[in-house]
Amino acid sequence: MLRAVGNPGASPEEFVFHGTAGSGKTALARDVFDEAVARGVVGLWVNAASEVAFRAGMLAVALDRGADPRQVEAARVGQRPAADLVWQHLEASPAPWLLVLDNADDPTVFGDGIWLRRSGRGTVLITTRHGSAPLWQDADRRHLDVLGLDDAVHVLRDLNVTGYDQAALERLASALGCHPLALTLAGTYLGQRLLDPVSVDEFLQRLRNDPSGTLDEAADPDERDLRRLISSTWQISLDALTDRGVPEATTLMWLLSCYAPDPLPVGLLHAQRLTLTDLAHAEPPLPTRKADTALRGLMSQSMVAGLKVPGDVGRPDVPAIHAHALLLDSVAARIPLDQREGVLAAAAQLLDHLLHDGEAEGTHLDAQTLRLFTPHALALLHRAAAAHSATAPKALGIARYLRDESGECGDYASVHLLADAAVRVSPSVSAATEAELLDDRYELACSLSDLGRYTESSEIHREVLHAREAELGRDDVQTLDSVHALGVALYGLGKWAEDEECLRRAVDGRIRALGAAHVDTIMSTACLAEAIGEQQRWDEAEALARTNLATSEAAHGPTSPYTLAARHTLAWALYQLGRLDEAKHLASTTLTARESSLGSTHPRTLVVRDLLASILRGQKRWAEAEAAARSVLTAREETLGADHPHTLAMRTELIRILTGAGNLTAAQALAVLNLEACIRVLGEEHPDTHVCRQAHEDAFGSRFRDDHTTTTGHDKEVQR
Repeated sequence: MLRAVGNPGASPEEFVFHGTAGSGKTALARDVFDEAVARGVVGLWVNAASEVAFRAGMLAVALDRGADPRQVEAARVGQRPAADLVWQHLEASPAPWLLVLDNADDPTVFGDGIWLRRSGRGTVLITTRHGSAPLWQDADRRHLDVLGLDDAVHVLRDLNVTGYDQAALERLASALGCHPLALTLAGTYLGQRLLDPVSVDEFLQRLRNDPSGTLDEAADPDERDLRRLISSTWQISLDALTDRGVPEATTLMWLLSCYAPDPLPVGLLHAQRLTLTDLAHAEPPLPTRKADTALRGLMSQSMVAGLKVPGDVGRPDVPAIHAHALLLDSVAARIPLDQREGVLAAAAQLLDHLLHDGEAEGTHLDAQTLRLFTPHALALLHRAAAAHSATAPKALGIARYLRDESGECGDYASVHLLADAAVRVSPSVSAATEAELLDDRYELACSLSDLGRYTESSEIHREVLHAREAELGRDDVQTLDSVHALGVALYGLGKWAEDEECLRRAVDGRIRALGAAHVDTIMSTACLAEAIGEQQRWDEAEALARTNLATSEAAHGPTSPYTLAARHTLAWALYQLGRLDEAKHLASTTLTARESSLGSTHPRTLVVRDLLASILRGQKRWAEAEAAARSVLTAREETLGADHPHTLAMRTELIRILTGAGNLTAAQALAVLNLEACIRVLGEEHPDTHVCRQAHEDAFGSRFRDDHTTTTGHDKEVQR
């Protein structure tokens, strides 16, 4: 761009910097301006924020370029065309020039466009929030957005925020959304505070409690105009839209502020859904027929941006919009109290209707829908709870629903986020019963178990179990749910005798309450067989698993998910007993069924492929075993993380396969890393650590025990 500035005779250029408030448009224009002036270009700067300021500035440009003061006065009072006078003298300028038209957020200040012309003598640079205005459709437009994380940290360092490591500054930059104005305000505040210094962590805590107010406080007292205050900067755009006859944009922005800064599918705002809300009676009203105009208005002011979210395999892209987190926080804080309840209610109604639209009994939400709407459900719950809104119970219900649906998809990270949010919010929701509060804590404990955080999970499960025993009795089905889930957590800790004790109680209680063929009883029986087997009582485990499989097949059919779980347990017991061909047949048929119903990367699919890799190792089919193990390891690293106990166990299995195949270099390198991780994550005495240490010794001892057995367990499946 700088090559075009100050190059007389070159093709006339018009540049437009556009972006949301505080994105650095003016600051970048100032840098270009200063650089051009340093090169000998005449710099001309005009405030285009209002028609009065713009006309006065342009007439001052004419004077600067040699116009007679009497001509300028005549133009000022309307006795001659002002735009013609200005451009006549710009064209006649003996020196090249750069004309910056700053803050041109309302294109009507340029009339019908007669003020915007191009000249071979200079360059026009416009800064605006209105990136789609027809007047500059043919200009060279540059969109300014948030900074990258590294650049954001550089901004903080440039503002003298010192004494902190890279990680601390990255946390601060991320919390500010890498927004240029927010970074400048925060950096100036932290870097120049003389009395009562505030640390980054203290500032982050204040930011969490009051984002807009904290950043407003950071503004320099001499610069606290509306364009420097985070809480007010976007209100300018909303006021401009109101002045242009689009007041409903304000109400739509209030609605959007109830959601997260993540991509929001525009289907949520479909006209048929909006008619279900009471937004047409808000103040200002948002009639359904005006929603599209309101959205286009927000986009024209760079308050929201459109994008296409890539669809899952075989599915189309999803049209969506998104806005910056600070913008949403600022707008949410400025919703009038008499409008807030209605806006929150509308936000909850829209999300709830979309999630349940066309829902059929027995079906579950797809992974794409869960991924797209989970952050918005969490944001809505936070907003409603913080406002003590009557909408909070409905928002909590949405979060619980998405929590359960995410569990079906095997998205354990989202399950935990939603479960944790429910536990934090539910005590403050007046409609929540004691049983619901316990249910929320139970689900949180289950999510921790899924994430491999077994100690935390077992502690919460014990608390919930004791409460349910006192409230419901020892043999209530919910009490037995807690007994079963506690056993699962104990299994993860390698406490198999305690696990067996819990699972026996769960099986006996569920048989009495539900019957031997009930799905919950089948799952508890499968888990009990695993607990027995881990204590080297494989014949007993095999007999129990075989009976359980027969019961499930008779009651639920051969392809029921409960039958598949029972079949997997039997295959595992047969593998441990050395009956590899029979184990492989059962594992292979289970894997095919799981892949068909759940997909290749679902945790319940991976657990079967994990077993199959072990069986193939026992059969010394090294290449097939390695391929199966690596596919499971890759999927677990991506979904569960490198340090999840299931990932560590799979890595140990791969080490044993590589050692058996004679690939000692790869086995040894992996063994060193995995043993350190097992000790760090599981502890020295965990059974899986012992197995990993043995695999490490085998790899470095250049020996491989010629057997198929392993003392490490597999993922225990939980039916909740």
